[in-house]
Amino acid sequence: MKYSVKVKEISYGVVEVEAASAEEAKETAEAEYYFGNVFWNNSEADYTVEPLKERKRDEAR
Repeated sequence: MKYSVKVKEISYGVVEVEAASAEEAKETAEAEYYFGNVFWNNSEADYTVEPLKERKRDEAR
């Protein structure tokens, strides 16, 4: 039997930036995130399993 497994991951990390304001720090941190410069130290994962419905030959696609 085949199953569809939905995976949800929440990761927690930190990046240190220098900035003149909280808004600038947030923007700089977002850029660092896209550059791959976040230190990831923890995560959670959740899995939801559902059986795939098997199609019969005469069913429309």
